[in-house]
Amino acid sequence: MRFLKPSYWRCCALALLPTRAFAHAGENHDSWWTLDPLIITPMLLFGVLYLGGLFTLRRRKHAGIAMQPLALASAVLGALALFFALIWPLDAFSESSFAVHMAQHMLLIAVAGPLLALARLGIPINAAIAAVSPATAAVLSHPRKWLRLLLLPSVVFVLHGAVIWGWHSPALFELALRIEWIHTLEHLSFLVAGYWYWTVLIRHSENEAYASATLSVLSTLMHTGLLGALFTFASRPIYFTYIETQGSVAMALRDQQLAGLLMWIPMGACYLIGGLAFAAAWLRAAERMEGGRL
Repeated sequence: MRFLKPSYWRCCALALLPTRAFAHAGENHDSWWTLDPLIITPMLLFGVLYLGGLFTLRRRKHAGIAMQPLALASAVLGALALFFALIWPLDAFSESSFAVHMAQHMLLIAVAGPLLALARLGIPINAAIAAVSPATAAVLSHPRKWLRLLLLPSVVFVLHGAVIWGWHSPALFELALRIEWIHTLEHLSFLVAGYWYWTVLIRHSENEAYASATLSVLSTLMHTGLLGALFTFASRPIYFTYIETQGSVAMALRDQQLAGLLMWIPMGACYLIGGLAFAAAWLRAAERMEGGRL
């Protein structure tokens, strides 16, 4: 297979060095930074709420799970993943290279999303909101009945998969490249889908529903791997925009193959690690139950 040859990877490296970098509005720029207020402002707001909530919990001596080292480390790593994906350097080159764009999507849905879910962001943020407006915090803590459907693992599995496959359909993907607010919506949906998917799985696994969580994550591994394989083995570029930005059909195809490999292998590894973690917890729970019967 040609993507295992050294010459292929040299061509891929060239494909990742775009001659132009595009802003979301389609204008040329020479900076690796994306300093978009629509991105930076919400990130800073949530950061302030998170830190304020941590101080509130600590002051009330209700540290709990959100103050544990794993949660705090996950919050820091999740914030770094968002920084690399949305501020520096990937966003600046995502519209000229599909491989860079895929790396950006991978960071949002398969890295930042799970890490922020492990950080239990909802606990300190809700505490910060409650300190200002207890009524608002109460409403957010008790969603309406129809919203509770979004707490079902089967529902979030379908929505998570729909976000991945839907945004990579040629029509929606090309539309996001052309229209700034749709591009922003695309990125937001990837982050929210990743965060909510893992939040629901973690919540249900705490009730020892490890088996369903394991099967869900491994199923996600399979269908995202299939999508990555489709990009890798496609005989022609799927997104015509990248033919123009890469300069030729051949370069666009190599760029697309690298994007497929990024989805297939590194992104698949993220889901494999998550699935193995749930499987290990499943086995430990089974051992505890067996030990209790003896």
